[in-house]
Parts: sequence; structure tokens; C-alpha cells
Amino acid sequence: MNYFDCHADTLTELSSSENLMQNTCCLDLARVRGFADHYTQIFAVWRDQEEMPADAREKEEIFQGLYEHAVRLLLEQSAYAQWCTDASDMRKAHEEGKAAVFLAVEDLSVMGGFVDQIRDLGFRFAMLTWNYENTYGCGAVTDQTKGLTKEGRLLVEKLMQQQVVPDLSHLSDQGVEDVFQLTDRPVIASHSNVREICRHPRNLNREQIRELIRRKGLLGINFYKEFVGKRFEIKDLFRHIDEVLTLGGEDILAIGSDFDGCGNLLVHGIAGVQSIPALASEAERAFGHAVTENIFWKNAERFVSENVV
Repeated sequence: MNYFDCHADTLTELSSSENLMQNTCCLDLARVRGFADHYTQIFAVWRDQEEMPADAREKEEIFQGLYEHAVRLLLEQSAYAQWCTDASDMRKAHEEGKAAVFLAVEDLSVMGGFVDQIRDLGFRFAMLTWNYENTYGCGAVTDQTKGLTKEGRLLVEKLMQQQVVPDLSHLSDQGVEDVFQLTDRPVIASHSNVREICRHPRNLNREQIRELIRRKGLLGINFYKEFVGKRFEIKDLFRHIDEVLTLGGEDILAIGSDFDGCGNLLVHGIAGVQSIPALASEAERAFGHAVTENIFWKNAERFVSENVV
């Protein structure tokens, strides 16, 4: 099978003694190589804003360390993984039998002044906020009514000019609407589910999902149990997929696992990336072969091919 995951935090969570090929986290290359013919992964670089110092220079030093650590982990596995900056890099990696890896920033405020170099640093996807309010906007779990700040609006415009894809996951409802007003181009929600199925503020509502469908964006289904439902079972996860399909969203559905970003509090039956083949088999029984292929790789690969150039 082929596999594309729109969000994992493994590069940030790996300790200095572990590597990307084989580790104790939810995801490593060895496990994926055991089942995937072609594999693409968007890895986030992230740090909890509350753990960051107030001093701008210290903040930038911490971000630089996070970034260099992530890059080092990737380059160590250059025989098996290719750091990609556009769709042609992704295709080349697959032709050579390598994993194709893109980088995202989760909470642009952690970058400090480095945000002006976001494209040059190799990032192609960006979330303006994490859970809190920051310089650019407000996180969904803090206040849904607070939108983008003036700085946030200017930054969205810069991201679009630099062809860095805005990611709506973690952003407040008003912030999402602000992004929609600022650009008509395709955007993604890398790891969010459906709020009408599970009423968590981190999930998107039907109207937001309809807008993603209209734009031919992406919605990455998240495995974090708190975003799924009361029983935390795979059939509950599939309810989110079914709802998006009902809305006409077969072409925007993707996987946004949130591996190593949710304290390993995953849906029952998903232990890590090694569970993906069994999950895909269950999805095929529930939704059919064509829809399953779309969810597990085709939609996300199409999005990159059309929008990451």
C-alpha cells in the first residue's frame, strides 16, 4: 500500500539518543518500510509556547535548536528519507524508494524572527497558533471568538506569497474565517476531525469542512481519542470519515495521525504506525477500495502535486 500522513510530531519528540529509523515513539521508518511502497510524511516542528522564554533572542535560540535537531534526524537517514520542498522532490523520493518528508511549523510564534525565513528554512506548511493566544491569533481551545491579529493577517498574506500552505488545525473559529477571507487558495487542516460528531473545539464544523471541500483542500483525520468520541474506537473514527463523505468530501479526506503529539492517547486498536495496514483494511471494508486509497494517500498526494511547487 501507499501511505501519506499529514501530521506527526516525532521529530520534535525524539530524544538525542534515538533516531528516525528505529525508536520507541509511535512512528519510525523501519515500521513504515515494512508495509508502504510509497510513503510521504509531514513532520511538525513544535514547542509548547508556555515553555518558551519571553526574551526574543532566547526564544530564537530554542527554535534554532529544535530546527537543527529535526534536520539532523532527517539527514542521518538520507539513504531512506528525502527532505522535500516541492512535489517534484516527493516524486523523486518515491522513484528512489525513499520516504518523502515535508516540514511544518506548529505555532508560528515559536519561530520568533525566523518566521521571515520560513520558506528558505524549508517549511512548506504552517499553523499560526497552537492551543493558546499568541502574536498572530488565538487557539481553538482558548477562545473561538478571537480571530487573527493584524500581525496574523499580514503573516497569512506573506505565507501565500511564499507558497507556504496555511494549516487551520488549532486555530479558533474566527481565525479560520479570517484565513478564508484573506485567501481563496486551497488550505489544509492537517489533524482535525468533525465537531458535529465529537464536540471538541479542535475539530472543524460542517461549514468549515464545506469550505475546504469547495477549495479542494485537505482534512487529516486525527487519531487522538479525545477528538474522536466517547468510546474511542475505530468505528467512532469512521463516523468522522462517513460525515465528511456525506458532505461530499471524498476528495479532501486524508490521514493526520498526530502520532507522538497526543501523549499516545490513541483510538483503541491503533498502537502506532504499525497499525496502519490493519486500519486501511478495516476502512476498505467500510468505505470501499477507491475511497480508502483516497484517504490514505491519493488526496494528500494530489494536494501536494497541485499546491507545493
